[in-house]
Amino acid sequence: MPPALVRVVLVMDAVTVLYASAAVLMVIAGAVKVIRPTATAALIEILGAFPRRPVAGTPLARALGLAEITLGIAALLSDMAALRVVVGVLYVVFAAAVWRAISVGAESCGCFGRVDAPPTWLHVFGNLALSMCSFGAVAGRSPLEVMEDQPAAGVGFVAAIGVLAGLELVVFTALPEALDARKSARVTGS
Repeated sequence: MPPALVRVVLVMDAVTVLYASAAVLMVIAGAVKVIRPTATAALIEILGAFPRRPVAGTPLARALGLAEITLGIAALLSDMAALRVVVGVLYVVFAAAVWRAISVGAESCGCFGRVDAPPTWLHVFGNLALSMCSFGAVAGRSPLEVMEDQPAAGVGFVAAIGVLAGLELVVFTALPEALDARKSARVTGS
């Protein structure tokens, strides 16, 4: 394979790692919504997602969680490029929901249950970045295809996905909380 083509494949494989980590993050967020739907249910009600008739947020939050788990697992195990697009679209929807949560002054982004943070622009841009990775992954190989070419049965690839998903979780939860605490400390003069 010519060196230029090898570089393109490696770049696309890096995009696939980011896409796969977005899918893992989706599974984690979905599982938390199923187990602890309260924060997401409250956000659904605050946002007035269904203005014509009241909808109980808890069943809807659990259904969203189950959909996220299903989509995330399918995205990891399938080579269908359409799933990469669906994951990307869902992250755009998440970005819009967080933007709306910021605009109405919601206290929680509703993403991860108790492991949660106030909605911030970091959430919006993070969701948009994950959507771009998902859309970009359409041009690359599926996570399983990349894993097949890796040494040691793809252990390094899987480890990279896990590390990135963990970092994304920190960026969406702990970092906004830390920034909010820092801002509060400055305001109170502590």
